[in-house]
Order: sequence, then C-alpha cells, then structure tokens
Amino acid sequence: MSCAQTLFHLAFIAIVCTYVYCQTPTVVETQCGPVEGKFNGVGYAFRGIPYGDAPRWKYPVPISRSAKNCWSGTFKAYDYGNTCMQRNPSNHTLIIGQEDCLYLNVWTPTTKSSANLHVMVWIHGGSLQESNGNWPTYCPSEQLAHDTNIVYVSMNYRLHAFGFMALTLLSENSPTNTSGNYGFMDQILALRWVQDNIKNFGGNPDSVTLFGQSSGGTSIVGLLASEQAKGLFHKAWMLSASAIFNKTAQDASNDNVVFLKNTGCTNLSCLYELPASEIVKAVPWDVYPYWEMTDQGDIPTKNHFDGAICVVDGYVVTSKPYQAWQKGIAIDVPLMIGTTANEIDFNPTYLTMNTWNWADYQTQVKKHLGTFDANLANEALKLYPVNETSAEYEYTRMGADIRVGCPNDEMSRVISLGMKSPVYRYVVTSQPSEPVFVLGIPFPSSYSFHMWDAFAYLDTIKDYIKPPAPSDQNFQKMVTREVLSFVKTGRPYTAGWQPYSRGVTALWSENMTVVSQYQNELCAFWSENGILDYGWIN
Repeated sequence: MSCAQTLFHLAFIAIVCTYVYCQTPTVVETQCGPVEGKFNGVGYAFRGIPYGDAPRWKYPVPISRSAKNCWSGTFKAYDYGNTCMQRNPSNHTLIIGQEDCLYLNVWTPTTKSSANLHVMVWIHGGSLQESNGNWPTYCPSEQLAHDTNIVYVSMNYRLHAFGFMALTLLSENSPTNTSGNYGFMDQILALRWVQDNIKNFGGNPDSVTLFGQSSGGTSIVGLLASEQAKGLFHKAWMLSASAIFNKTAQDASNDNVVFLKNTGCTNLSCLYELPASEIVKAVPWDVYPYWEMTDQGDIPTKNHFDGAICVVDGYVVTSKPYQAWQKGIAIDVPLMIGTTANEIDFNPTYLTMNTWNWADYQTQVKKHLGTFDANLANEALKLYPVNETSAEYEYTRMGADIRVGCPNDEMSRVISLGMKSPVYRYVVTSQPSEPVFVLGIPFPSSYSFHMWDAFAYLDTIKDYIKPPAPSDQNFQKMVTREVLSFVKTGRPYTAGWQPYSRGVTALWSENMTVVSQYQNELCAFWSENGILDYGWIN
C-alpha cells in the first residue's frame, strides 16, 4: 500500500469512526457534578440526566447538593432515562414505565459556555398520559442542534394518574391543600434546571423558548398562568394545544371519585402502598371522566364531555388561563400558536375515513351533529360540502375546526387583548406527499394531520416519507425559517405575518401565505351553536 493509499485509508477510518462507530466522550459541569455525554461528529448529546426525585403525589425534590441526592463521580449521560408510568401507547392493555422517571436530555452543537446560544425546551404530547421526551421521531437530535445552532432540552415528566390525579383525599393531606398537576411541577423543576445549568452546555438561560405539541402545548397554556414559572422562559410556541382549560382541582376531584373506588382504598396509606400498575389500572379509562378520551378524535356528540386531567389548582396553575390573560397577570411573552387544518386525520383508528364515500360522510355527520339538532347537521354539510374534495378531508376539517382550530382562534384573541407581547397565529395547510402512518398508528394520515408541523421542525418527515418529495422539503424549510426567526427575535421571518391582534393568520404550506379574518364565518357558526364547548381538553 502506498503512502497516499495509507493516508486515505486512515482518513476513511477516522470518518467512519466519527460518524458511525466511535462517539467522543465529553464532560460538562453541572450544579450536581460533572456529566459525560458524547459527540457523534455532528453534535453533542447528554441523555438521561436526573433532575428530580418524584415521591408519589408530592412536589418533586430537585437533584441538588443541598438535598444530598447528587450522584458521585461523573454521571454517564449515555442512555435515556426511565419512561414515566403509562399505558403502552401501542397497546393500552399493557403498562410500561417507572415512577422513577424525572430525567432530561440535552442536545447541543457546542459545549463552550461562551457560546450563549438560544435554547429551546421541548414538552412532549400524549394527552398527559403517554410518550416521553425521547420518543423516536418525536424529539430533538444532535443533527437538529447542529443544523439550527440551537441548544435543545427535553424532559420526562410524570404522566397519567401519577402526574395529574386530583383527589380530595390527596388535597386534605397536602401542605398546599391542593392536588393534581404534578407533571407541571416536574416541568417547572426542569426549567429551573435549565436556568441553573444550560450555560455550561453552550446555552443562554436568558433566551429560552418553550415548544410543545398537543398536550405539550396545553402544558404551556398552564405554565403561562403559573406564578411558579415566571422568569423561566422568554417565548413559547404552542402546537395544537387544548384551548379549554378551566376545570378546578375540586371539580376534577369529584369526577375522580371513581378512581378511588376502583383502588379499594379509603385512606392515604393504602394509596401509597398500592403497586404502580394497580394505580394505572384503577384510572377511569372508558367510563366518566373517560381518561382514554377516544371521542376527541371525532366530531362531538351532544352532552358527551370528558373530565379534565390538568386542572386549575390555585397552586401550580394559579388561576384560570383565560382570566389571567384578561386581567393581564399571566406570563407575558411572545407566542406562536399553531394548529393543523385536519387535526383529527391521525386519530380515529376505529373509523376508516379513507374508504368513505360521500354518503358515508353525510351519515357520520348527521349521526353526531344530529344529536344536537337535525338542522345543525344540514347546515354544517353546506359549510363543509360534498363532492368538492374528499369525504376524509371534509370530515377531518370539520373535526379540526370544532375541536382545535376555532378554540385556538378564540384563545389567541383573548391573549392578544389582555397581554402586551405579540401573538402569531398559523394554520398548517400543507399535506404530506403520501399517506403517513403516524407513530405506528394503523390509520394512514393523508392531509394536514396532528403533528405534521412538529415533524417538519424536528426534521423527521424523512423517517415517514422516504425520500420526502419537494413539497415536503419546501414545507420543512418554511417551518424552520419562520420558527428560528421567532426564537431569535420574537418575530416570524415573513414581515407580512403580523400579530393576531391585527386579524392576521398565516397558512403554512409549501410557501406561506397570509390571510385576514381566516375562517371567521365557520368559527362563528360553531360558536353561535355552542359547539366550541366541545373543544379538546388536555
């Protein structure tokens, strides 16, 4: 082998080692001691850093030197931490996770403390009952950190009954006389960790943007009304959040009496001694308050409401978000609020909308809306007409407007009136170039489905469409451009995209367009008929 060949061979080995096999250990100091992550040739990842202990139905205990619960030596942040207790998203008859689950992850393009990069903190969705901060295709990555030059953080937070069970029995034995929202307590603790430690990971603690999708977006709604979260973030991007957030802890406690009956417990010590799996099984899954919430992926039926999982407890969520916005006492930061045009296209696995004809479409609309009034169904069919697009498109558009789109418009309006910071509203109209099976859900999504904007920003469209078509790539580039401008400046990239207070909504497709008074007539119709009361909760 010649000298040149030898050098080429060694260079090839070095490249393969850097990008495929060998990951360089990197140590960063935190307030609890050094953590060791890895550089994969593109970016740095620190996985599974513990940030708190989670005693059942109590405020989380921070991992700190004062609490004497720090690790000794150097913590090897190589693997993701435990998933929190939950029903398996792929099979709800199975239970996965651990109660010991308060771990967070950091992805960064640099570990220079002088870098002072913008920080984005990801709050995962899953109805506050499923998923984690590192779910495949649904979390940041080293590549994303490198490509956007942003430091990313995600956290696991308590879910399901462990994160959001409100009970009078728990409140009566709490020093704050409240219960519920333990998962929000965890999120706040993780944000405090960011303030204390993120500079050593290359981040700027004075430029933190929250972004959360679905119940992650709803979490942000709650945090905006939390006195404990003040000063912990500076901008927020809510994707497909629930705009209905008004149930008190006492209301939820009354609803959750069925949980207590299911456990067979009459006192607190019994609840604390129950195995975690028994706690999950005792949750009222398919009876009121319907924690499974299968109806929310469909058009509503009269008088069918689910109970609330996250609540206004007066301690973590200090007051009802709408009241906080109206009074100007909520956390006042620039907001970007987005929904998709066909939110429920991913969800109703018990339906086969992609096989419907127009007769099936009309039958289903009348089946649901006819429970309110036969004329309501007929009027709705005029607004979402047959024979123009497809039955699947019109049905999911109607469901999206009722459950998410119009309620988010109203939420944006109220925030704009009460707060000083701008609110930027968008609706995703981009459609995948081919049907997508979202996170393994067997129903193929063909239109602007729930999560499509998240996949675009997280750069995971390529994991679903191989290879992405030019339309998919253009959509992703547009999303990234607008979001990064918002993160860095508090304003979108496109100058014509004005705040919602000026009546402006951006439509996110391959190329963004800006419209005034978007769907006002449709939303007014649903509002006047009281249907927006059936918007998504949690």
